[in-house]
Amino acid sequence: MSKKSLQRSRLLLDTSFILPVLGFESSARVMRAFQRLGSYELYYNDISVLEALWKIVKVIKGTRKELQRIKEGVIAIKKTMKYAPISGEVVEKAIHMYKLGHKDMIDNLLYSTAIVNKLKLLTVDRELIEFVEKHDLVRDAIITPEELE
Repeated sequence: MSKKSLQRSRLLLDTSFILPVLGFESSARVMRAFQRLGSYELYYNDISVLEALWKIVKVIKGTRKELQRIKEGVIAIKKTMKYAPISGEVVEKAIHMYKLGHKDMIDNLLYSTAIVNKLKLLTVDRELIEFVEKHDLVRDAIITPEELE
């Protein structure tokens, strides 16, 4: 396997792809992509889990069943995915993106984590993709559901 195809097979999941693992449906585009993730090595970062939880707590009632489903999802993430850490270099790159005008630090941290750890960020975030392209950042570090093999 070539180095390029190895990199293509390692995906850092954006928050939209963490939500279904925690038991909450995301867009149809995200849900369709799940069928193609089996051949990829999946990575997560706690930033995505935190952002997913922010979204989830706004819509749940807090029932025991909901909490159990979320807990099981977190356990599944940690058991089945690899952890992509945030380093000083990641923070430096994320702040650089912020200073260039992209004010979503979660996106900045996830994109920078993908760059530094030689992963591809799987995302549906059109705004992030357009920002990366506009500022000649590494577009190859992002993959959309439609680009999955």
